[in-house]
Amino acid sequence: MAQDPLDVSGLEREINLYISYLKIEKGLSPNTASSYYLDLMRFNSFVLDKKLDYKNLSPLFFQDFLSYLSGKGLSGKTRARFYSSLKGFYKYLYKNGRVKEFQFKDIEYPFVAKKLPEFLTKDEIARIINVTFKDGDDFVNLRNRFISELLYSSGLRISELAALKLENFNFEMNFIRIRGKGLKERITPFGLPVKEMLKKYLPLRQNLDRNNKGFVFISKKGAPLTRQGLWKIIKKAAILAGMTKNITPHMLRHTFATHLLEGGADLRSIQQMLGHSSIATTEIYTHTSISHLKNQHLKFHPRNK
Repeated sequence: MAQDPLDVSGLEREINLYISYLKIEKGLSPNTASSYYLDLMRFNSFVLDKKLDYKNLSPLFFQDFLSYLSGKGLSGKTRARFYSSLKGFYKYLYKNGRVKEFQFKDIEYPFVAKKLPEFLTKDEIARIINVTFKDGDDFVNLRNRFISELLYSSGLRISELAALKLENFNFEMNFIRIRGKGLKERITPFGLPVKEMLKKYLPLRQNLDRNNKGFVFISKKGAPLTRQGLWKIIKKAAILAGMTKNITPHMLRHTFATHLLEGGADLRSIQQMLGHSSIATTEIYTHTSISHLKNQHLKFHPRNK
């Protein structure tokens, strides 16, 4: 018996069950699960507006929905995310006997033009790391420099940086244990500059950690810095360094990977340090490296003068 198309409980209930499944059984992070939920709820509104039964939708209907998103000005990357959200959801419904057919199997994947990641030069990185926050004391200046240094030296995501605790550091072996996307753990090394900064930063930090929660990056009141707070520090450092580029924390992660590749690191090692589940995701940095080589050839080879 088909559900009443005006009854929101049917599809919405299945979406909520699916999101719970992703969080509990698949271990997806709250941020990723939230993105899936928002995508699927937008799809839910589209289905209700058309007054159709979500169990009996044709492949053409899904194509119409993706075209509708395109008409709303959503980028190819965003439409590709919607595609993944819907495909995963309907595969879940099919495997659990909620729908008779996996209607999504013949639907075309939205084309997404690969955008090469932006990265900084070694000089630009040095300027950001060594900037002085004139309105800050020794603790604030050292903490803010350490934030930039660690993002660049270890390729962390901003969410990973915000969640970082002292217990994640192995000070003897010089590595950090990171819990990344999907709660997957990885080991990321850190170098001498990070170790030297830690030696100076930790005594200052210890005086402010009144709650003893162990977060590495805290405010002067002892509260852990949020992703937004860390992001603002990076933006301010870039402005104080006289940068005209739109600097983001993720750009430092891209720079970490690009500079490693330019220095001769193998792609598999970079993949492990970044926490990419697929080598294909890491391969985009080979294109960046090729672009860099072409620019260097154009700039320095005498036949190009």
